[in-house]
Amino acid sequence: MTKNKIEHQIRYWEEERKRRSPEHPVIEAFVLPKIKYISDYEDLSGMSILDVGCGNGYFTYYFSKLAYTVGIDYSRYMLSINPCDLLIQGSALALPFKTDSFNLVFCSNLLHHVKGPEAVVVEMKRVSKKYVVLSEPNRNNPLMALFSVLVREERGQLKFSLQYLKKLAISSGLNIVDACSLGSIVPNKTPLSLLEIFKKIDKKSVLGFYSIVLACK
Repeated sequence: MTKNKIEHQIRYWEEERKRRSPEHPVIEAFVLPKIKYISDYEDLSGMSILDVGCGNGYFTYYFSKLAYTVGIDYSRYMLSINPCDLLIQGSALALPFKTDSFNLVFCSNLLHHVKGPEAVVVEMKRVSKKYVVLSEPNRNNPLMALFSVLVREERGQLKFSLQYLKKLAISSGLNIVDACSLGSIVPNKTPLSLLEIFKKIDKKSVLGFYSIVLACK
């Protein structure tokens, strides 16, 4: 990623644009199946969670209902519209936490926006006591691939298949617990009027809109 592309990404995330709040029904339907996927393997209650690239709090908000949760993001604007309390401005490439600080370290829709996603995953592993969870758009889904082509800021998605995400985890020294593609709900694009229809098909599939990797140290 060139310097100009990095600067463009920074400007993009500091730009004030209308986004759905974490409490919105579409956001709830987008987030909860992914949290359930994780909690099917480990009870999250009583855990400590770090949400890396937390943005305006889609996952931070729901994780914090279950466990002690800290969110970190480099965008001051995105943090300003995140409703959660435990928020830090900082870089995913140099997480300001001691080694083994959290039971679970999570990121969603972050890695395709950063220079050197491998370095981010290594940092996530460092501050995790046990679990690292990575979730990214699935480039093998035709609609997600088209969106990546059309939107300049999202073109990093074009290499993020499930296999690529698994390779990132393994090359960072993590062990794969489970991995899949799932989902049919896009948080800021799915119409509320069609939500109930999309919820019925929001399940695991090779063409799921998102890939998720659950890994451990």
